[in-house]
Amino acid sequence: MLGRLGLLLLAFAVLAGTASAAGSKAGDPQKRHNAADEAWAEAIRVQRSDLGAGDWRVEASSDDDRGAPKQCKDPDFSDLVETGSAEDPDFSRNGSFVGSGSIVFQNERQLATAWKRLVRTPFNECIVWAFRKGAAGSGTDIRIVSSGPIRIAQLAPRFRTGRVTVVIKGPAATVKGRLSFYFAARGRASVMLMVLSFGKPLTPISESFERRLATLVANRLRR
Repeated sequence: MLGRLGLLLLAFAVLAGTASAAGSKAGDPQKRHNAADEAWAEAIRVQRSDLGAGDWRVEASSDDDRGAPKQCKDPDFSDLVETGSAEDPDFSRNGSFVGSGSIVFQNERQLATAWKRLVRTPFNECIVWAFRKGAAGSGTDIRIVSSGPIRIAQLAPRFRTGRVTVVIKGPAATVKGRLSFYFAARGRASVMLMVLSFGKPLTPISESFERRLATLVANRLRR
């Protein structure tokens, strides 16, 4: 069950623009990286040290959004220029997943343009699609409990959140889970955080720790 969902949710990381590619693909921003902005982007995203103790493992990323609904595919950013980005690694721990990615654009105008395109994506709808696709044919039943924004203070001038909670029933166990996302942008830089957590008997991520991670990466947008 979790293997199927894990693969699917890594695919959703691609849809959200957080997974890295072996190279550029159609619609990606033009890459004109410089050392300073590349270092800044690397510093913004979640670090292994941010996660604390635990058996956190590095997750490989994919870059294949084939089969996704049209509205869930990456927006076209090919007319924009990124000067730094950091998209790997992501981390998992016994039913939990933390993924993040950051991009620095050439100027604030370009980030504003990218943000307008990004926020048109119905991310909650795409998460529901991802869960349902992951459960299809796996011998599990999935029930969507709720879908909507997260109650949290605005952490950056541009800020958007969403969360889908589910109950997944399989032959061995029934577990409740949630997938949360946070988009934040300030100046030329933006960051996305995605947190997947399943309850016991797996190892969930507390909501307070999730908020801490969101606050941490949003604060790192300041330079």
